[in-house]
Amino acid sequence: MLFQTTGLLGMLHQLQLTPTAIDVLSVMVEHQDPGGNVGMKQSEIDEILGVGQASMSRAMALLVERGIVLRSGGGRGHRYALNPAVAGYESQNDLEKAMTEQLAVGGPPPIKVPGYAKRPPKQGKGGLHAVA
Repeated sequence: MLFQTTGLLGMLHQLQLTPTAIDVLSVMVEHQDPGGNVGMKQSEIDEILGVGQASMSRAMALLVERGIVLRSGGGRGHRYALNPAVAGYESQNDLEKAMTEQLAVGGPPPIKVPGYAKRPPKQGKGGLHAVA
C-alpha cells in the first residue's frame, strides 16, 4: 500500500478529464513506483486498455496539460511520472521527505483545474413556479 498526499479521486470531476484519461490515470496509479515514476510507455498502457494510439495520445496530453502527469525526455523516449503531489509513497516519512524536497524548490508542479463560468439559466415565460 502506498501513502498519497491528496485525495485526487475527490477532485476528478473538477479536472474535466475524459473517460479515457481517467482510465489511463488509473493504470498509471496502479503501476507507479513509490514516488510516482511510471515505468511504462504509452503503448504499454494502451495494451492494457485497448483504446488505440490516437485516443491514448489525447488522454496522455490532457493529463500532462492538467499537471497530473509529468513528462520528460523527447521523441519516442518520453518518461512519465505522477505529479509528486498525487504520487504514492512507501511510508509517511517518505511522503514527508518528498514534500520537503519539493517545497525547497518551490513546491510540486501545480495541478491545473480548468476554470469556467456557469451561465445563469435563460429567463423563461411566467417567472417562478410553486412546487407542491
